[in-house]
Amino acid sequence: MNLRSVLGATVACMLTATAFGQAELKVGDTAPGLDIEQWVKGEETAIETGNVYVVEFWATWCGPCKKSIPHLTELQEQYGDQGLTIIGVSTEEPELVNKFVRSQGGKMDYTVAVDRREGTQRAWMSAAGKSGIPCAFIVDRSGKIAFIGNPLPQAGDGFDETLAKVITGRYDPKLQSQAGPLIQAARNARKIRNWRVASKHFDDVMDMGSNIFASVGLEKFEMLLVDMNDREQAYEYARNGLMGKAFAADAGGLQMLAEKIATDPKIEQSNRDMDLALEAAEASRRLAGDGDATALAVLAKIRFHRGEIDQAVELQKQAYFNAAPRRKAEYKRVLTQYQGAGERASMNMKKSS
Repeated sequence: MNLRSVLGATVACMLTATAFGQAELKVGDTAPGLDIEQWVKGEETAIETGNVYVVEFWATWCGPCKKSIPHLTELQEQYGDQGLTIIGVSTEEPELVNKFVRSQGGKMDYTVAVDRREGTQRAWMSAAGKSGIPCAFIVDRSGKIAFIGNPLPQAGDGFDETLAKVITGRYDPKLQSQAGPLIQAARNARKIRNWRVASKHFDDVMDMGSNIFASVGLEKFEMLLVDMNDREQAYEYARNGLMGKAFAADAGGLQMLAEKIATDPKIEQSNRDMDLALEAAEASRRLAGDGDATALAVLAKIRFHRGEIDQAVELQKQAYFNAAPRRKAEYKRVLTQYQGAGERASMNMKKSS
């Protein structure tokens, strides 16, 4: 027996022990390993900290699995440059899986593997008490399981939303479980217009982790501006509580704030502080770096909504050139939109002169 076979047998024993040693694999647990007979597409992969993984169990005969394939391909394309690896694991015969994957071509553009004697399935699916497929596990950058469920958006399990939070570092199931009652209490108080109690609960949640609960800070801002119609207090909180404190080192949070001020339909145009939106977007670019495509695109959006179309076009061009190849089409569409708006504005000026 060669070294690779010995290692494979050892891993298989470890995986089986994991599967039978714990009654349930759940969100927050350390992800098991992978025991793979054959890597059908993509490179041999192991679960390592610092990256994000989706381990999806599927089969060639499974109708819903076939529906999930293009969606997983889109997500791999969207998040691949941010450290995501999607691994589709089948327990079928390698020849059958190989033939199916070849027939899919670019429509199935992520890593695909064949399980070794169902060891991986036992360690993940059986340990989690799951039997239906497709079933996906999201593994965060610390090697912990962040999600177990159906990867299809229409399933309503929240796969896409959880993955987006994990990718951006805004997911902590333990903290979110602890904060859940406080968030609900804040929202209940907001409904009955008990602003003091709602504000205190929102603040308590933000103190638990402003990066994880950035959206909660935006909820408080919205309550102050929209529900209470207190522009002064709302923007004092936005400037000092969010920009100056909670989001001071959070480029993504600053982008969320800038976009909310500039584009949220719940905010009336007269209540938009577009100067503060611009400040937040500029601060985000400084944190993220001049070559960060997302920060450039958000700054371009703010400029566009301020009516500064020429600046928006130039910034979106920079975003396009700095974007990962797989994201360029998305940035190009927005650039074309801005350029079209600029041309229409120029034509209108000529007609009026």
